[in-house]
Amino acid sequence: MKRLILLSFLLLFWVGCSSVNVQHHKKANFNINDTVTVICERDDHLGLQGELVHILLSRGYDVVSKEVATKKAKLDISLDHSNNKIKGGLEEYSTTEIRSVYALSFSYSSGFDGVFSERKIKKLYGSLIDLRTGKIVKSLKIDRSIWSLKGNSAYLEALVDQMQ
Repeated sequence: MKRLILLSFLLLFWVGCSSVNVQHHKKANFNINDTVTVICERDDHLGLQGELVHILLSRGYDVVSKEVATKKAKLDISLDHSNNKIKGGLEEYSTTEIRSVYALSFSYSSGFDGVFSERKIKKLYGSLIDLRTGKIVKSLKIDRSIWSLKGNSAYLEALVDQMQ
């Protein structure tokens, strides 16, 4: 009976573990002191981009927000002293230029778990891209086991752990 319980526990532990697969580019290197911009490739219905930025900042990464990194503004204002009017305007436009050295691009699929009825990550994909060369420095894939009780933050932590 004890063996059956132990075997059941070990089986649940083994099945409950999620798989993590990391691929590294052989010639590209990541420098933790360079700037990183976090980009979610799809609709971020779980709000993981903000949580990922928070984790990176708490670990000492230099993070540039996506909004600041991808937008520029043009200011054209002149003052007419004869009638005391200000002419001109502010034009904001998007650009593909990201003023950062690296981009951490990620996407995920999610679903409700059967235990707590919470929306959890099923698969998480991440790519660390060197924006100077366009090379993918690291690629990560995490498959969550259906038995895993870990929260979404644990998978984002694993993504950041594998960046180094």
